Amino acid sequence: MRIHDDARQIRDELEQQNAARVSVALFGQPGAGKSSLINQIVGKKVAEVGVETDKTVDQKEYAHNGLILVDLPGYGTQRFPKDTYATKFALESFDLFLCVTSGKFHAADTELFRKLDAMGKVCIFVVNKHDELWEDGVTIEELEQRKREDIYRQVGKRVEVLFTSCRKNTGLGLLSETIAENLDTAKRERWLRGAKAHSLKFLQQKREAAEKYVTIAAGASAANGLNPIPGADIAVDLSVLMKLFVELRECFGLSDKILNSLKESAIPTVSAVANNVIRYAAKEGILLLLKQFIGRQAIKSVAKFVPFIGQAVAASAGFTITYAVGSSYLNDCHELAESILRDELGR
Repeated sequence: MRIHDDARQIRDELEQQNAARVSVALFGQPGAGKSSLINQIVGKKVAEVGVETDKTVDQKEYAHNGLILVDLPGYGTQRFPKDTYATKFALESFDLFLCVTSGKFHAADTELFRKLDAMGKVCIFVVNKHDELWEDGVTIEELEQRKREDIYRQVGKRVEVLFTSCRKNTGLGLLSETIAENLDTAKRERWLRGAKAHSLKFLQQKREAAEKYVTIAAGASAANGLNPIPGADIAVDLSVLMKLFVELRECFGLSDKILNSLKESAIPTVSAVANNVIRYAAKEGILLLLKQFIGRQAIKSVAKFVPFIGQAVAASAGFTITYAVGSSYLNDCHELAESILRDELGR
């Protein structure tokens, strides 16, 4: 009976993990680069970017891998007056806000921040287009401090101010790390798995969040036990493992296009790992991978898995194999993502 109770709890936990969403709203003046920032956060072009006019005439929502990013329109305009703005755009429902600026800080942004602050909402100030911050004879550190002091003065308190450049790809890692720090545990893990890694620190945090997800998914696959593994008296749920592998590829930004490019890499190890990630993605590949791990050394200690999947499932042979398979696929995905990121960072 114990294993059935554990199995039900694991399935519930996996459903909660999959259903978790992080909603972040961006606001700021036209031309500040909110759309570019959204594209950089998710790691692909989902928002229209333009330089000639303000592209945001109404709320625009972009959903990607558990993240919901909303580009809010101007606050206090004739179309969107102040007294109905919070209700119309359901400001209370967002997990976090980004005030994006690139030039002069505007009074409308200050007023919206104060409304959000009164609601107890976290708001991070992002000075975008950092590469355009320049003044003859003045250091970049001095210019940054001026920006900070100007924002402090206008909003009336010291707030989190970060500097980013979508064109130069700078400051984005710290931005994602800071957002993660301001979310509760479940939302933080969803953010880590869903947002693009722009720094090695964030990539490591992403890996840790993915490792927990692998544990829960492997436990659910072992507990369901629908498909016999050829050559073993063990059954697992292959559909859970297939969804896990999809999640891991999305987590590390490994699209089909990127994987096909990597498998042609001149670096033998990168090519081999990319081929493995592609090869083991399908049902037949997962079965092959499962067979490879049959008979290998079992996990010696299950204690660290008990809080997530329970004692009975953690001690089962099915979990030992599915966890090893999931961890192997995670390692391959992480290795490829780290190779890509180091190339982007020039390291």
